[in-house]
Amino acid sequence: MRRAAALLVALLLTASLTGCGKDLNRPGADQSTRLPDITLRGFDGHPDVDLGALKGPVVVNLWASWCGPCKRELPLYAAFARTYAGQVDVLGIDFQETSDSRATALATRSHVAYPLAADPDGKLRAIGLPKIILIDRSGKISYQEYVEIKSAGQLEALVRKHLGVSRP
Repeated sequence: MRRAAALLVALLLTASLTGCGKDLNRPGADQSTRLPDITLRGFDGHPDVDLGALKGPVVVNLWASWCGPCKRELPLYAAFARTYAGQVDVLGIDFQETSDSRATALATRSHVAYPLAADPDGKLRAIGLPKIILIDRSGKISYQEYVEIKSAGQLEALVRKHLGVSRP
């Protein structure tokens, strides 16, 4: 009985260390070829976004102010957007936010200047945060993963590999 309890505690601890949700980076987990054909309201003064009409190259980042890894990676996305402006678009989606004011403050602190949309009802059906989705020129998802981006190099390598775009 103690061994089973210890195993359960270890599994729960592992899940909690993988981000603000479940580790679903196994093949087939939450995978599709396109974003859903839904419109999300613009966040913090940005225009509404029709996800089904997105054509790349686009980096989509799902985040929320209550997600610790999201807080750490948001400045990296902001720097990436500045560096790759005109080559790769970036879209931030504030997912199931509990406080618009905290989200606005985090985006401001992180120097986010790229478009933001809000998905308060979880229409994207993400089951963990943070999440990155890369959209190619035809509008198809070329890559998606529940992962914390920890460096500019990591993000640039994903974009180079999956979208074929190198640093300007």
